Amino acid sequence: MTVPELFFVSEKPVAELTGADNVLFLGNALGTDTHLWDLALPTLAAKYSVIRFDMPGHGQSPVPTDSYTLEEIADALVAKADELGVESFDYAGVSVSGAIALEIAYKYPTRIKHSVVVCSAPYMGGPEGWAERIAQVSAAGTASLVPAIPARWFSDEFIAKDPAAVKKTLDMVVATDDSSYIKTCEALGNYDARPFMANITVPVLVISGEIDPGSPPAAGAIISETVPGARQVVIPGASHIAVVEAPLEVAKTLVTFLDS
Repeated sequence: MTVPELFFVSEKPVAELTGADNVLFLGNALGTDTHLWDLALPTLAAKYSVIRFDMPGHGQSPVPTDSYTLEEIADALVAKADELGVESFDYAGVSVSGAIALEIAYKYPTRIKHSVVVCSAPYMGGPEGWAERIAQVSAAGTASLVPAIPARWFSDEFIAKDPAAVKKTLDMVVATDDSSYIKTCEALGNYDARPFMANITVPVLVISGEIDPGSPPAAGAIISETVPGARQVVIPGASHIAVVEAPLEVAKTLVTFLDS
């Protein structure tokens, strides 16, 4: 099985991570990079040894030559933990990386202490659900997606209040390699956590944006109602990229759960 090469950035010197028991990996949404967590980072880094990563061909991660699955990203994270000498760790991911939260919790229950699904769902519609998006990026690149993204990712109020934050997020999408974006869409099309969710034994938290059209609270509730002992928190007024729109609320919710 191929383990995709990923870019990782640690908030602490790598030498301090060996044997650390407070490591928190953070993953990002489709078409974004490690900076997606910038506004939530101070709260999280004050308590945890935070390691952020870019999906393949996103941000500073190398462009993959082969297709990959979200399970293989989970494998890559555990391989990185092995490299760093980290026995167990917490994990939180947004959207596509939120889906990885379920993959890693299921496959590596002895390595994951807590796993957090942020604005994601247990199933993303299958390959047919991504065909149109793939065709658009193939024809016109990731920049062609930008006009439609704000309405899917942010509330109208936030778009008006903080256009700079919206632009910063959209710029990440434009910078994402087209072929890598497509491969990630394909991985999402092949993703389905529904068959194994009931067998997850790791503590799981679902954070949903109240008005998220892509991964609505109802989708998150499927996770919290199926994974034994899982919980759900809905962020009022937030949409799909709640970690940018309501970073303190997301960070405080994470801290409360991880400390439980």
